[in-house]
Amino acid sequence: MATICQHHVIACMYGIREQHLAQRPILERAGINPNVLIREGQRVHTEQVARLFKGVQECLDDEFMGFTQHGCKVGLFATMGELVNRCATLGELLVKAVDFYNLISSDIPMQLTESEGNAILGFNMDQPHLDPENFMTEFWLVIWHRFPSWYIGEPIRLQETHFTFNPPQHRGELQIMFPSKLHFNSSSNRLIFDRHYLDKPLVRSDQELANYVENAPADVMTIPGSDTILEAQIERIISQRHPDRLVFASIHKLAKELGMSSQTLHRRLKESATSYQKIKDNLRREVAINKLIHEKLSVERVSEAVGFSEPRSFTRAFKHWTGLTPREYCKQNS
Repeated sequence: MATICQHHVIACMYGIREQHLAQRPILERAGINPNVLIREGQRVHTEQVARLFKGVQECLDDEFMGFTQHGCKVGLFATMGELVNRCATLGELLVKAVDFYNLISSDIPMQLTESEGNAILGFNMDQPHLDPENFMTEFWLVIWHRFPSWYIGEPIRLQETHFTFNPPQHRGELQIMFPSKLHFNSSSNRLIFDRHYLDKPLVRSDQELANYVENAPADVMTIPGSDTILEAQIERIISQRHPDRLVFASIHKLAKELGMSSQTLHRRLKESATSYQKIKDNLRREVAINKLIHEKLSVERVSEAVGFSEPRSFTRAFKHWTGLTPREYCKQNS
């Protein structure tokens, strides 16, 4: 899923609103136009959402993002990573991780159990009223599906996912986030999967773990195996077409590369609530932000690299995407 519904963008800033802090600068630093909060039906790219989540965590110095009675200081996930990096199997990792978080916090008590050949990783929010839209509940489930999947180098196939709340309006999104049988109004929030995954060896190196932790929660937002998703396939094709700049083929040529008709491609993208133009805009924005902030290229060079004929058009598009001009964005992220 390369984009996420605006519900998560709005819900993640509950703690920011509760402390009467400004939302706009955090959104803009994440590369999100603040108007996304008022436009119905907006979807936001996972890279932007990951930057937003990290921005909220850093602003509050709380990896639980203001959804619990006691904060969880930024850096605890990294400490947990150091603790588990000598484990041999996923089962060992989960036992140590559960013990670690239960020791440092009583806000999200976790349990790992086995039953009838299944592993069950579950928890209940200690103060669920502090998570009124169930954002933290969903986010914690995402983390403990994605991180273990990444560590064993393959997606953990969920059999069931349980939630303690009623089916939300974004239920369809949850079906994508947790591809399994969904249960609502359950006694606890649970990920249920075959226990054979507990015996899987951990395949990531120390350096890979260090990079993962440093980028968190960016890699957490990626659904394991999502390279097969059409939108991700298209982004990869475009990114690999030319080493120095984005080159966009016609939708007819792109469809041919994907082995389908342009009508089928258009229909499948529409079913995924996106379009070729949206994919191009998302890719342009992410490449532009990387070249402006990390490569320190000029606006003129970035404009050319992302496929604009002249800088003025690029500046207008960038402000539409993020709410800031390229120079304003660089200044805010310097």
